Amino acid sequence: MIGTSLNSPAQNTTTEKKNINIKSIRDIPHETAWEKWMWIHRSIALGITRERDINYDTAYIKSYYKRLVITIPISTRFLKFSLIDFKSGNKLTFSPNLDYVFGISVSSRWASFIINTGVTAFNGDAATKGETKYQDYQLNLYGRKTTTDMFVQRYSGFYIANSKSYAGYVSEQPYEVRSDVSALQMGVSSYYIFNNRRFSYGNSFAFVEKQKKSAGSFLLGVYYSYFESSGKPSLVSHTFSGSFDTLSLIRSGHMQNFGVNMGYIYTLVFLKRCYVTTSLVQGIGAKQMAYQRNDRSTFKQVNAGAGKLNARLAFGYDTGRYFIGTMAMWDYYFFRGKTNSTFDYSSGKFMGYIGYRFSVLKAERKLLQRLKLVDY
Repeated sequence: MIGTSLNSPAQNTTTEKKNINIKSIRDIPHETAWEKWMWIHRSIALGITRERDINYDTAYIKSYYKRLVITIPISTRFLKFSLIDFKSGNKLTFSPNLDYVFGISVSSRWASFIINTGVTAFNGDAATKGETKYQDYQLNLYGRKTTTDMFVQRYSGFYIANSKSYAGYVSEQPYEVRSDVSALQMGVSSYYIFNNRRFSYGNSFAFVEKQKKSAGSFLLGVYYSYFESSGKPSLVSHTFSGSFDTLSLIRSGHMQNFGVNMGYIYTLVFLKRCYVTTSLVQGIGAKQMAYQRNDRSTFKQVNAGAGKLNARLAFGYDTGRYFIGTMAMWDYYFFRGKTNSTFDYSSGKFMGYIGYRFSVLKAERKLLQRLKLVDY
């Protein structure tokens, strides 16, 4: 019994040292069946909670990745497009009837997502612009060295924003409403941040970091976008068909845009707690287009000369614990070559917000201990 008593402290000390020195998933116990089962979950917990080397200039950036960031935004999103007839120089601009919705945004080192509450603050005039139904999913990933935007947008119900510019449109209503028109866009765009040690995307667009001093960075990346639209019986209604060449009377069509992004982003910090961020990125590439006309004839073509313009703007006030501000993102895809007709389209979002950063390290540690994901 004495021998057992003398050996126990030594074993506990060894176990404690083992736990303290665990720095990789290979060090996590995985001998018994239970340990092998828990190894998967403990590996995830270790990957999330482990201390990381500081790979940025602390004189310029302060990190809040260990805090839970709650934001209350009011926002709107949109997808609009134009059908352009190169022969006549005319175009029809299809716009959605926008609404502004309250939401809840949650960001931490665990996850980042926005919950749509379904509460509408206000919307457009349905009597003149009709009703737009949409599903709009946008995911923005802001890393230290790269940033990636992914999106899927499906809209139905548009109005012709430039209806009054055509003599053939005779109505007391300011716009022709097209509830039959639908559009889909999906794609991805990614940039490399050259000055990643001193510039933070997370300051203005994710709120998990704070830019302490003014800084900017050149950006370089790639983009891809798929767009399609259709109308019944045609995108160009009888009201406007006399102003368009017959080759531009399109029933449905789709296009793909792809290329290289190049630009610059800058954050100006003033009065210590206030900032303005602006960004302009030019995309240069090509497009592949195919559409079907009203007479059932088809057109397919691959062209150079397509491009994309991305702009961002943000204003904010940040004390460290709470913050308030606005932000806007806008993507515009266009074509300047020669063809019968084409689509230009744009998408984006605008958001005003107020948020707070909560310290949750103690609560997080207790939860992980109860789940036996740490201290094994």
